[in-house]
Amino acid sequence: MSAGCGCGDGAGQVTRRGMCKLHYDRLRTRQIAYGRWNPRVPGDAVRAHIETLGAAGVRPGQVAHLAGLGHSTISRILANPGGRVSDRIQAAILKVAVPEHAGDVTADNALVPILGARRRVQALVAAGHPASRIAREIGVAPNSATMAALVGKRTDGQTSGRSITAERERAVRAVFDRWQWVPGQSARARAIGARNGWPLPLEWDETAIDDPHSRPEKARWTPASAREERRDHVDRLTSQGLTAPEIAERLGINIRLVERDRAHHRGSTDTESTAPEPTSRDEVQAMGEVAAKARVDIAARRQPARRRGGLERTR
Repeated sequence: MSAGCGCGDGAGQVTRRGMCKLHYDRLRTRQIAYGRWNPRVPGDAVRAHIETLGAAGVRPGQVAHLAGLGHSTISRILANPGGRVSDRIQAAILKVAVPEHAGDVTADNALVPILGARRRVQALVAAGHPASRIAREIGVAPNSATMAALVGKRTDGQTSGRSITAERERAVRAVFDRWQWVPGQSARARAIGARNGWPLPLEWDETAIDDPHSRPEKARWTPASAREERRDHVDRLTSQGLTAPEIAERLGINIRLVERDRAHHRGSTDTESTAPEPTSRDEVQAMGEVAAKARVDIAARRQPARRRGGLERTR
């Protein structure tokens, strides 16, 4: 950069915006008079917002993209604590909302934290869904490094990955949303989940499952509670306009069971009855699957509890 003033006379020493103090002060006075002066403001609020976005999984480069700024601008703000920024840059950065899921606001190939996706995969395995089936649903090979990271395995002596692409994270969330209400069929998967102490899907608060500081709440599973949860899910999807075949496909149950749950809901809203509801063969099968899962969970928990000479709560 030339030592001369940006106005071109070469007489003054450059201070701000490529101008000497004389010409910079003239510009400032003129812009204030026109109401167009954009002063620089403390960057504390901007830096704090970038850090909050980072904690939510939005990396600095992604913040720059969402704010319509250059990557170097964000880097410069973070590298200069106590520095100032223009009000234009401040407004652009503060306008970027903190997302519930980083994958919702980033490009498909952008990297986001893997924790929430890993917890969802582990919960589905604990509920009886094999990891190989989950892998096929999200479009990765069962023996891939991505799947190893999602189930929390160590590779080459190193801890499993901390990041996943936004596209994969969204795919995992979609599978979890479809299967979290449906007991899986694999006793081996349930045993793996019990051996590793992985929580079941409904033991996670969906608003906190991505929070590194959140913890699951142990639940007590019974056939009746599973039935009520399924009916609530059928009712919610029905209110969204989904057909019985669409609901059956999403929940992994047959159409007759969906129609029965719908009929139960209509009957419960039309009239109240104390007579016990007859149980269909399909419902008996669903209840049996939940009971079998509960027995496997209880047996797996009792064995280590006996060795410790103590008792442990069951799910």
